[in-house]
Amino acid sequence: MLHGVIMAGGAGTRFWPMSRERRPKQLLALVTGRTLLEEAVARLEGLIPYGRIHVLTNGMYAGEIRNRLPEIPSNQVVAEPCGRDTAACIGLASAMIARLDPDGVLAVLPADHVIEPRASFQGALAAAARAISQQPGSLLTFGIPPSRPATGYGYIERGPEIGQAEGRAFFRVDSFREKPDAQTAARFLEQGNFLWNAGIFVFRARTLLSSLERHLPELADRLPLILESLDRTGAIPEPLYAALPKVSIDYGVLEREREVLVIQADFEWDDVGSFAALERVLPGDAAGNRALGRVLALDAAGNVAIAGADHQLALIGVKDLVVVHTADATLVCRKQDAERVKELVERLRSEQLDELL
Repeated sequence: MLHGVIMAGGAGTRFWPMSRERRPKQLLALVTGRTLLEEAVARLEGLIPYGRIHVLTNGMYAGEIRNRLPEIPSNQVVAEPCGRDTAACIGLASAMIARLDPDGVLAVLPADHVIEPRASFQGALAAAARAISQQPGSLLTFGIPPSRPATGYGYIERGPEIGQAEGRAFFRVDSFREKPDAQTAARFLEQGNFLWNAGIFVFRARTLLSSLERHLPELADRLPLILESLDRTGAIPEPLYAALPKVSIDYGVLEREREVLVIQADFEWDDVGSFAALERVLPGDAAGNRALGRVLALDAAGNVAIAGADHQLALIGVKDLVVVHTADATLVCRKQDAERVKELVERLRSEQLDELL
């Protein structure tokens, strides 16, 4: 059976002042009236029942997530006591599901992406699950055809076609590439066989656990102890989890495996990594302003503006800015500097302005 695993532990510091330590990016309603996490769960409706959807998150967010997702059994919202990156998160989910369903297949999804339309996404997941049934010893990832020479994404080099599933081709992965410089990204785009790494994976739980035993044995060896503690107390002891290696699934497993497949996505995808990315997913006015909340623009163009509840935001004669107002903080920066919001958060921390974090 196909199981959904949603990774919802990130902090999303590039969305300060909307995001805070207790209100991360995945719990923000950035595109629709629902949070990104709620959209991620809704995206699976009709394909994977709630009883087979698991959410792994930071312990700080688990209570709110259970409240927001009452349809998911509370024990399927699993609180990591500390962040150990995606290999630990996915390894734990695989161990949990392998015990419930020894032949279970996981669809592993980030909680904070924007994907449309749902039908295309579900069709791609169904094709991926069928591909894994044909190639049960493989791990599968999704690649997004690049629309621009982006330097902020990792890339997948697509190799030869291996087969077809549900009318969709799947290919062998020749290599994974780290975030490139501008010249290399332009070359990848021109070559046509490089895809953005979407961070969406499909594989059998047992296959992933076998990969962990080969490549990250120190992680694999501790998973039974973590499951035992979770069963006994309903919680994971922090010292036990903190001892796991802090490594991504890409670097720790996928880049070391030989049998990795990729399906080229036919859905629209964006990881919405900063406020500037909202101009790709929000509708704009005639001057290219993108807005959430009560915003008026006069002789202003190309701005991203977000107003807090019961607050009127007005822009006059400005261009290509990010302006975000919340109850206790306001951010103004050039769109080209939106990635630097993460630096600002570190500055707030160094200045001990904890009430704003």
